[in-house]
Amino acid sequence: MNRSPFAPPAAVTPRFPSGWRARLARDPIPTLLREGPASLTARVRRDLIDDDEAPRGADLLAYPDVKAILKKQGKKGEFPAKPAEKALGSEKFATVLATLRALERLAELGLDAGVPAVAAAAEVVLATQAKDGGIAALTIGENKDDKGKLVAVHFQGWALAALCRVGLDGDDRIASGFKFLLQWRQADGGWAWRGVRCESSARPSSHLITGMALRAFAASPSHRNSREARRAAELLATRFLQPDRYPDRKAPLYWEQISEPRFYVDMLDALDTVTAVGLGKENSGVRTAEAYVRGRQSQDGLWYPGAPPAMDGARSPAAPAGGAIEGKERDAARWLTVRALSVLRRVN
Repeated sequence: MNRSPFAPPAAVTPRFPSGWRARLARDPIPTLLREGPASLTARVRRDLIDDDEAPRGADLLAYPDVKAILKKQGKKGEFPAKPAEKALGSEKFATVLATLRALERLAELGLDAGVPAVAAAAEVVLATQAKDGGIAALTIGENKDDKGKLVAVHFQGWALAALCRVGLDGDDRIASGFKFLLQWRQADGGWAWRGVRCESSARPSSHLITGMALRAFAASPSHRNSREARRAAELLATRFLQPDRYPDRKAPLYWEQISEPRFYVDMLDALDTVTAVGLGKENSGVRTAEAYVRGRQSQDGLWYPGAPPAMDGARSPAAPAGGAIEGKERDAARWLTVRALSVLRRVN
């Protein structure tokens, strides 16, 4: 019998996510696509659902949040420093740090050095590079007014990571920057804050410094598969949820203070870094970190920045306090969720 053209359509059974998404306790991708700004949904389409038609590069310049960031850029390509950045070092240091943070944000949004504003910001960072490859503006002491003896290798690593993420991995100055990092490794394969926390390569590495230096290798197609990167990643993976060897963020609880955007090393950032250079589930540290990151997913499917509930009592991963969370906190959670999903996808 022919079906009547007026018959109601058959009910459509919702598709259950497959592959790596099927292993999530809750799949937040529909929420991200429904709620997020255009720049975030574009990133979800590029990085999480492999949409070849997702907007990229200059196509993103019309988005309001991209315009808002670029509106802050100075005539020479620099970005203004915030009080937290100014508190760490000189005015020059603060400006370069603020600029590299903006670079990383622009990379998150999907822009690269093919965009003139991004290229100009990159030049602000590279303009202070010394002959030894160190970004001289990133030289700081223990306190703001202390004169630093050596470029802070953790900020050097972060700077190289941001520059590689906007497509400058093949630049000769980036190669020189990596030579600087490799020159100042500790004997155990990691890094410490030489000139401030230690003076000898025989001293143990710091997981804070190692994690930030290793970001450079994770972001570099030409360096991420190197023996040096693998050795440092294996070392860092033994330190997860352990106290650092040095006073900076020494307590284990600092691992659990997940930040968005990222700054110092935390569990998500470290898992992202070590898996990008090749560690997988055969490594016990990776399994520990993956379980931790999965456990931080909230009932609404998102990951929220900050301390875990045991530290501040403000939010349970199973039940966000006060129901739905809106405003800046939820916006940060959306971007953090994209980062968490990108890492979990790689691990699985």
